[in-house]
Amino acid sequence: MARMKFVCDAERCIECNGCVTACKNEHEVPWGVNRRRVVTMNDGVPGEKSISVACMHCSDAPCMAVCPVNCFYRTDEGVVLHNKDTCIGCGYCSYACPFGAPQ
Repeated sequence: MARMKFVCDAERCIECNGCVTACKNEHEVPWGVNRRRVVTMNDGVPGEKSISVACMHCSDAPCMAVCPVNCFYRTDEGVVLHNKDTCIGCGYCSYACPFGAPQ
């Protein structure tokens, strides 16, 4: 389903958000928008793990399928992108994405 991946070693992640900061810096992402985020599973209980998650650029992207105005598109390289000028903010993509990538 997904073409591109960002490998995160959940055993070594310390929730420093360095990956989030590096992504914002590299892609010049505006303040208040994150392409990547750190999620903690089983927070506060033994076995707690943190992992960095973002868009997986799915070959059959659910966000693209549910968008009523077709604001998502795929580049020739297979990267799924979002046109903010077309988006109406309905949030269907957020519900459809198994990775919670659209924000």
